[in-house]
Amino acid sequence: MKALIKTAPGPGALEWADLPDPRPAEGEVLLELVAAGLCHTDLGMIHGDYGPGSGYAPNFPLVLGHEYAGRVVEAGPGTAVPVGSRVVGSAHLTCGACVWCRRGRSMLCESRKVLGLDVDGVFAERFAVPARNLAILPPDLPDRLAVLAEPFAVAAHAVDVARLDPADDVCVIGPGTIGLLTLGALAGRRVTVVGRADDTAQVARAKELGAAEIATTPDEVEALNGRFDVVFETAGTASAVTTATGLLGRGGRLICVGLPAEEARFSSAQLSWNEQTIVGSRAYDVSTWASVPARLGAAPGLESIVTHTVPLSAHQRALELVESRQATKVLLHP
Repeated sequence: MKALIKTAPGPGALEWADLPDPRPAEGEVLLELVAAGLCHTDLGMIHGDYGPGSGYAPNFPLVLGHEYAGRVVEAGPGTAVPVGSRVVGSAHLTCGACVWCRRGRSMLCESRKVLGLDVDGVFAERFAVPARNLAILPPDLPDRLAVLAEPFAVAAHAVDVARLDPADDVCVIGPGTIGLLTLGALAGRRVTVVGRADDTAQVARAKELGAAEIATTPDEVEALNGRFDVVFETAGTASAVTTATGLLGRGGRLICVGLPAEEARFSSAQLSWNEQTIVGSRAYDVSTWASVPARLGAAPGLESIVTHTVPLSAHQRALELVESRQATKVLLHP
């Protein structure tokens, strides 16, 4: 089979190579790739950003990729997923037995590994994953939407963590892929989206997806200070976190979804005075996936986030589209 592999640490070292077909072990299924999503984390791996201390421990050569929709072609011993099923699923390999897995917080599993970052991933014609990671797709959910399931699960978990009240005034900072998917997971609510002046295409897409209000200039953002009950920070920058704390009203909750490379600054006195809360939201639990297909299908218009479709063999073109910000989400196919 063909696969996109990173052969060595550091920048580059990408090959579209021939590899032996994998076989499913006990509890696993073998999938053929229907489509995969290119994530900024994949770009970080390609550029050599994830060395010691990064939270990932790749061994090279490594098949990249962790966002996928696939079709079951073989079931390993002890599995019951029907052959032919279209599926999506978690990119996390977790033990299921540690204290965090037992508490329903498998993203904190003591032995968690991530497809395409720690172990071989999904940028391949075929790959094997644990059956318990999977959710079967309904027939009417299109492949183009299904490929968004993994990042949508991140957004859905953040919404679950927020424990929203029907009356909450809600804001999303950062109209990138995760921000737009968070907007989708908040379907039916009035949501304000905060972006930057150069987020032209992303802001337009946020409007299409139902954002009730958009703020992109410093004056527009400042006018919103102290207003919101819940703010989702999805931009992944320290300045966005600082801005988010200013947007919170009394008793407000900041849900940190992004992963800034630098430390953020904010006033803990303000948090105490207004009894505000900052909550970290990391990916998802295995249990999140039971609801993902239905929630994904109920979020109107999300297919528009997929702006380009590129063959895996043309991966350099896909990288250019993302890094130049021409694309919101690139779909890769075999």
